[in-house]
Amino acid sequence: MDASSFAQILADLVVRIPGAYGASLVDAQGESVDYAGRVTPFDVKVAAAYWRIVLDDISRSTLGVARSLIVRAASKSFMTYTLPDEYALVILLTRRAGFAPATRALGACIRDLHVEAQWPLHDERGAWFAVTVACDARLRPTHVTGRAGACHELEVMGAVQGLGERDRGFRVRLDSGKEVTLVREPGDFWYADEAVDVSK
Repeated sequence: MDASSFAQILADLVVRIPGAYGASLVDAQGESVDYAGRVTPFDVKVAAAYWRIVLDDISRSTLGVARSLIVRAASKSFMTYTLPDEYALVILLTRRAGFAPATRALGACIRDLHVEAQWPLHDERGAWFAVTVACDARLRPTHVTGRAGACHELEVMGAVQGLGERDRGFRVRLDSGKEVTLVREPGDFWYADEAVDVSK
């Protein structure tokens, strides 16, 4: 059976987050709608159901509604994020996984889940979009391809400063005239600060 669009989004997330080995989209009843990763279906479904219960318990407490929950445990770690319509995203990580490098990957995944589920996108400021980038011999980007598959030739306008120690960024102009920022994270994973599939 072919992987669903949700499973493909989750699989891409697992690859992009250092130390992640599983992810699940879980509904309000604790049922996994879809999942991906290097983990048995039983294990990822049980973890997703458990963390859905924890989110609900927090929301019923005096703490208020939980939007996210990050837990570093003795043998593994977990990240859980609430989504519209009482869905949640649960990510399973190895014990020593770091959480900081996940920001762009998570933002891109959550946005892709919104688009696939047709949930409203209220504010895309600060959003990131996972892209594929071709580079020249000097490792400078020459072409960028978005999720829709359209490939754009680009011109590098300059380097972006102030990123993480191992990140590299470029301000570029696409062949459509649109200007975007591209950031490469370790593992050769690329992100754009705007969608590259539209010309405006």
